[in-house]
Amino acid sequence: MGLLLGMVPTKNEELSITVTVSGLRNENGYVMVALHNGETEFPGDDAFKVQSVEVKDGSVELVFEKIPAGEYAIAVMHDENGNEELDFNSYGMPLEGYGFSNEAQGEMGPPDFSDAAFEVSEDTEAFVEVMYLGGY
Repeated sequence: MGLLLGMVPTKNEELSITVTVSGLRNENGYVMVALHNGETEFPGDDAFKVQSVEVKDGSVELVFEKIPAGEYAIAVMHDENGNEELDFNSYGMPLEGYGFSNEAQGEMGPPDFSDAAFEVSEDTEAFVEVMYLGGY
């Protein structure tokens, strides 16, 4: 019985989330992946953890480590020009790629945290497909 209990993660156990981002249209700039835990505005600037990586071969993979069990959501931005922000055209449409966990989409803006959220109770893999509405 002790073995069985040892397999159930506790709230303090540190887990990992491996994130694969695909659908990138070029290798310009970098991809920013923000991990949110629901305690801050989603997909705002104040994420739980953030990583940025260079694009290679149309996709990126990264790992968030030492993550406590809980509910998380991912927001991705392909910052093609490297200015550290998602650029918009004069009509408010994104010029650069973006995506969210669970393929969540909002109406006239980003999705809610609850639409993009997923439970992490063991080492987890998450996939985000980047979409582009416009471009440079």
